[in-house]
Amino acid sequence: MVSPEQKNSLLEIFVTSATDPVYAVKATVHPEVWGAFASYFSRSSKDFREHLWSALTGKLESEEEKEEINLEWLLSLEYKQPADALLTGLQKSRQFFTKWYGNYGHKSVANVVWIPMVATNVSQLFTKELAYDQLAFFIERSTRFFLFAPENVCYDPDIMRSPHKQEYEEAIISSTNTYKNITKEAIALYEKQLPFTEWLKRQDEGVKREEVSAQKAKYKRELRGKALDLSRFLLPQAIKTDIAWILDARSTEFDVSVWKLHPLAELREVSNLIEKHAGIIAPSLLRYTEKNFHYKYPLYSQGDTSQSFEKGVTILSHDPEGLEKLVAHFLHAYGRGGSYIPILQHVRETPFPEKLKVLYDFTQGRQRHDERSDIYKVPDLLKVNIEIRSDIGAIRDLRRHQKADRAEPYYTLDNGYTFPQPLEELSREAQQLFRETMEKSHEAEIRIRKEFPVQAQYLLPMATNHALVASFGLDNLLYTIFTRTTPEANFSYRQDAFNLAEALAKVHPWLLGLEKYPEGKSIREVYRDAPLKDLLRLDLRENTLHE
Repeated sequence: MVSPEQKNSLLEIFVTSATDPVYAVKATVHPEVWGAFASYFSRSSKDFREHLWSALTGKLESEEEKEEINLEWLLSLEYKQPADALLTGLQKSRQFFTKWYGNYGHKSVANVVWIPMVATNVSQLFTKELAYDQLAFFIERSTRFFLFAPENVCYDPDIMRSPHKQEYEEAIISSTNTYKNITKEAIALYEKQLPFTEWLKRQDEGVKREEVSAQKAKYKRELRGKALDLSRFLLPQAIKTDIAWILDARSTEFDVSVWKLHPLAELREVSNLIEKHAGIIAPSLLRYTEKNFHYKYPLYSQGDTSQSFEKGVTILSHDPEGLEKLVAHFLHAYGRGGSYIPILQHVRETPFPEKLKVLYDFTQGRQRHDERSDIYKVPDLLKVNIEIRSDIGAIRDLRRHQKADRAEPYYTLDNGYTFPQPLEELSREAQQLFRETMEKSHEAEIRIRKEFPVQAQYLLPMATNHALVASFGLDNLLYTIFTRTTPEANFSYRQDAFNLAEALAKVHPWLLGLEKYPEGKSIREVYRDAPLKDLLRLDLRENTLHE
């Protein structure tokens, strides 16, 4: 039998701490193991370390005899692995980094050192902050596959020491209880709308051949997933999640130094833990992590400019010569050299059908899994600035695409909130409860933000309206639209993606092979009849439930 102390020692062969809520993953974990176990966060409440322990003890394979063999082998500390042969090389590498990193401006060496990290029980506000780093790639707990525990929330220490303590707690409890109640009612409704026998008729032959218990488990997962897509609008930003990410050492160093001055105590605490554990992985690279007073977190008063708005997309700026410049970029990038300028001048004088032919050439044979429009992502040379107005939950998902420069204000219910359309199928009592919960959250926010303007964001449910301003390269924008219009997407950000596609097609109709966008038609109608479908790609399929 392994003691708790031995268990911790064994785990710390693979992670930097067996107990801290934030920790790093060591090189003793194979990259594919790291990726697989980290991805479990999407659907499981277990910590990464629990999955590691299950693997060590054979529980993943149900091989009881494997536990004794694995643990005996590790406890002996006599095992050899390829990394042992690199210990001398590791020492020399650290000497190299110590000499060159920072001292001579060679910070680029830290860009190739990536650090796997895990954070448990962090709020939605932490994940938002992490997402600002475009080099951070992360997997966090899914709001669709995981029923969040109402009691597992972040109680900000500044507010909890203030007279606002009770009001803060009551607003959080109101949101999480409504979340739980609407989840329960939605599951019952969807089960009534689509009974198991009817659901089974729609499944493929593979599912129909499974055991009834497996079929029913899949059915219940899909019912709950659809219900959680609706009820997540009530989740406050204080709700805790788990997140796994990788980030290069240079960016990690920067984030740590900046977060040490963050207005939220949670961010300051997490930055210290990241510094501690990332420093174990790359001690010679995390050297400049002291507080950086240059980067500030100001909060400007907007006067009376805040106002409620609805979901929508506005193209803030685009290039009116987008077609001409894109075609010229293609001809220049894949040509025999020379200056881009005369090519552009030639394209300007070329008839529309001939310019369009170049786009057809580059989209010919494109398959669903082909994420990019061409090898070198030439379309990213065209920039499009947009504002997406939506609910926090949808913006949270759109924010996952890291290839955009973006800016967004602090959260506030002054912007109003999104009333999700599927909620209209539920009882009047549920609808009224939703509205009352949002109003209560707003009232609490107004009072608390007078003293704690940043901390008050913890109260706000994901239905809160929010405006994201982003600058995309065209290729990445087209990729984002396609991946977010799939029928598996949450209905809210799927609508945002269609809104974005329509706004883009109206300023660049040539993306669909058109000279002019047809007036009075929706993007779905226009896309169905469009002559060109493999540049601006949409997924018009519909689905009832989500796996």
